[in-house]
Parts: sequence; C-alpha cells; structure tokens
Amino acid sequence: MITYSITGTGTFIRFASDTSPRFLGIVTAIIEEINLKTMQVVNKLRPEIKIVNTVSTADLEQKVDIGSFNEYEHLHSDLDLYRCGYVKDNKMIGRVTIFASGKMISVGTKSPEKSFKELKKAIKILKDYDLINSKRIKPQVRNMIGNIDFKQKLNIEELARSMPKSMYEPEQFPAIIYRIMTGGVALIFSSGKVVIAGCKTFEELNQAHYHLKEYFS
Repeated sequence: MITYSITGTGTFIRFASDTSPRFLGIVTAIIEEINLKTMQVVNKLRPEIKIVNTVSTADLEQKVDIGSFNEYEHLHSDLDLYRCGYVKDNKMIGRVTIFASGKMISVGTKSPEKSFKELKKAIKILKDYDLINSKRIKPQVRNMIGNIDFKQKLNIEELARSMPKSMYEPEQFPAIIYRIMTGGVALIFSSGKVVIAGCKTFEELNQAHYHLKEYFS
C-alpha cells in the first residue's frame, strides 16, 4: 500500500503497491503541486475562525521570589490561595502567571504573537525590579480557543449519530462534544456556532474548520 497526504486537510490517498509507476508519477506531481500551494497558506488563519484566547508557556529557568510581588506595581500574588504570582500592567490584554520555579503562562490574548509579546513584557517588568536575571525564552503555544459561526441551523441529534468520537447528552450539555481527528475538541451547537479548543497551530484550526464543514454540508 502506497500512501500520499495532502497538506493542511488531513486527507490521505492510498494506492495498491502494484499501481502503474507512470500513473503514480502523475499523481505524485499533482499532489506535490497541491501541497506546495497549501503550505503557503497553512500559517494563515481562515477568516471564519476568530481566536478568543491563546495560552502559551515559557521557562525562565531560575527561581522567582513571588512572595514579594505585592511590593511592586503591576505584580500581585495571594499565596494563601495560589502558589503563583501574576504580572499585568494597564497595556496588557491578558495576564502572565509566574511560578516560583520560573515557569510562565500567558492567557487572555487573541493570537500567538500577542501571547508571546506579553510573556516578554512580563520578563521586562520582572527584570526592571531586579527579580530575575536577563533570559531569552522559547515560548510555546499550548492551546488556542477559536469560535466559528457556520451561519446555519444544525440538527445536532442527527450529527451526533453520524460523527465518530462524538458525545451528545442534552440533559447535561446542549452541544455535541466532538474530538477532531487532526487535533482539538469542538463544541457544536444547534445554532451553527462552534467552539474549538486544544489546537496549537493555525493549521490545526484550519483543518478543524475543514472537517466540520464536510459534516455540515
């Protein structure tokens, strides 16, 4: 069995191992052209998808005195409740959580770029107060939450029966919980609105949109 994949769609095409080499050569050329064009857009988010929250992390690789945070502007901690501190100034969209180990979490922004920017802003604030040494971080996206409005009413009872890896218990929650094959989880409402969580890249969000649209059409 010979398998080809089409970038950005989660689609696989399989041929028997004894398929004509000439035919496979033609198919290979076509798929390579499709993949080349697709790779040019996988880093661009489809306009139908609106990111409402991005979670990213980084590591300062040094201890941080979070117990002193309340002595400084833009820093806060309540160690009786949470074993961490927070960084947020009046220009930050979200906030950055700092642990004593040096681990950092950015939440509340609407793109990886802004999330990474706020991690770096938190580092600058901590450095200005001499709470840390200078550190170049390697931020990573851990989760993006996106909203999509398909602008159509959905029969979610019928969808729940046709979608694999889905769960629908209307007495507990008014939406289908669907685990997307290419990554992430979708909450599908009868209004046609969908919330996608668990994706780490624009490509995963785009693939989620593609797969859901196939079921809804």
